[in-house]
Amino acid sequence: MRIRATVSAILFLFSVLLSSPAMAQQRHVVSPAAMRQAIVQQAQAQQQTRDALRSALGNSQVQEVARQLGLNVTRAEGAIATLTVSELEQLAGPVRDLNANLAGGASTLVISTTTLLLIIIIIVLLVD
Repeated sequence: MRIRATVSAILFLFSVLLSSPAMAQQRHVVSPAAMRQAIVQQAQAQQQTRDALRSALGNSQVQEVARQLGLNVTRAEGAIATLTVSELEQLAGPVRDLNANLAGGASTLVISTTTLLLIIIIIVLLVD
């Protein structure tokens, strides 16, 4: 009986020592600095996409197309701040392509099926 109590006491002390704060300071898989850097990079990417959207909406050709379609560019610009991360990710590629074409001197605005669908999605979001 005395051996059983001693073994129980040793196991208890061993479990307490293993769960102590000294043992709890294990290394993280990702360092806090790396996590902060990833968060900053994500926020910067989102801001760049928002800026690209504002730039596209500020283009005279885009404003003319929006006017012809009866869309309110001012309202669309206001909605940019409310876009979710997934919506920004969906729009990032087409908007950057559009800005690159316009900056490269493209004389016509070609709306692909994907871009057209994204415009329709934005319109639906603006209506709600």
